[in-house]
Amino acid sequence: MNPKETKFFALNENEKLPLVPGLQTSGYFRISNKEYLFTLTATRITSSLLSQPYLYVETRLPHQVKWNDRLNGQLKDQSQTLKLKVIYPNGPSFKKLKDEKLISRLDKFSGTEEQMLLALSEEAGIRGLRQEEITNFCRLSEARLRQLAIDLEKEGQLYILEFSPLFILSTKSLIFLTEKIISYLKSYHQKRPQEIGLPIKKIKDRFSLPRKILLLALSCLSRDKKIIIQNDLVMAPGFETVLSSEEQEVISAIEKMLREKKFSSFSLEELMKKFKVHPARLNTMLELLLQKNKIVQSRDGFLLHSDWLEEIKRELAQLKKSGKSELSVGDFKKMTGLTRKYAIPLLELLDELGLTRRIGPKRIIL
Repeated sequence: MNPKETKFFALNENEKLPLVPGLQTSGYFRISNKEYLFTLTATRITSSLLSQPYLYVETRLPHQVKWNDRLNGQLKDQSQTLKLKVIYPNGPSFKKLKDEKLISRLDKFSGTEEQMLLALSEEAGIRGLRQEEITNFCRLSEARLRQLAIDLEKEGQLYILEFSPLFILSTKSLIFLTEKIISYLKSYHQKRPQEIGLPIKKIKDRFSLPRKILLLALSCLSRDKKIIIQNDLVMAPGFETVLSSEEQEVISAIEKMLREKKFSSFSLEELMKKFKVHPARLNTMLELLLQKNKIVQSRDGFLLHSDWLEEIKRELAQLKKSGKSELSVGDFKKMTGLTRKYAIPLLELLDELGLTRRIGPKRIIL
C-alpha cells in the first residue's frame, strides 16, 4: 500500500522523554521493518489532564491512523522511544482554532471512549453523527458504539435517531438548533405577517436538516409549547395572521355562504371564481377557517361548514340509534337533500373522518 499523507494530534506517553512546548523536531516510525519519516511540533497548548503539550504530527503512513491508536517513533538525535497516543486524526481541521478552544476540544478527545463519542457528536453539530463517520474516526466495534450511545442517552447527553446503523445527535446541538428555529420563526412572522405560518419544508431547507433531526426538533419545541404545528405549518403561540379589510370581508362571506348552503360542499376552484381572490390568499383564508374549526376540508379539497357536519353527525347517530346501521347513496341524498355531485364527496369526507366506512355500494355507520 502506498504511504498517504497523515496529520494528527497526539500525546506522548513516554514519561522519560519530556517534550518542551514549542519544540519542532523530526524522526521516523518503524512499521513492518520500514521507516516512515515524520515531523513533530510540540504545540504551546498544554493538556489540562496530563500537563504536557499536545503534539502535532505530519507524516506519510501505509495505513489510516485512528483515535487511540499507538505509534512508536524515534526522534532525531534521541536514543529513547517516542510513544504516541493519537488524540485526533486529520488534525488540520483544528489548526485555525484559537488556543483555548483547541485545548477544550483536544481535552475531550483525550478522555474516555464515552467522552470521545460525545465530543465527536457535538463536533458534528445539527447535521447529526452517523456510524460511518464514527468508524472512520475510531476502531470501536458497532456493539460498543451502540452501548456508549445508550449510556450517553440515559445521561441526557445525546439522542439516538437510529440504532443500526447508528445515527446520533448531541443534546447541545439540539438545543442550538431549536433556538435557531425559534429565531427563524420570529423573523419569518415579522417579514410575512400576512401568512399563516412558516412551512416546515422551509425550516428543513434553511438548516439542511435530515428529516429525523427536523422532526425531533419540532417535536421538542411543540412539547415545550414554544411552537404550534398545524398541517405542514409552524407558528409561534399567539401569532395572528394579518388580513386586509377586504380579505376580512371575503373570509366572512365564505363562512356565511358555507353555512347558508346547507350540506353543500365547495371546491377551491369554485370559491376562486366567486370571490376573485388570488389562490395563495384564498388558501390562507381557508386555512384560518380550518384552524378555528369553522370549516372542514376533504382530501379532494371539498369544503363544508362545521355546523352542517355536526348536524350530519347527529342525523347519523339518530339513524344508528334507531337500528339502521347501513347507509346507501340514495339514503344520504334523501337525508341531506343533496344532488349526487355533492353527496359523493361529502360521503367520502365522512369516511375520512371515521364516521362511516364504505363496503361495496353502501356505507356502515360507525
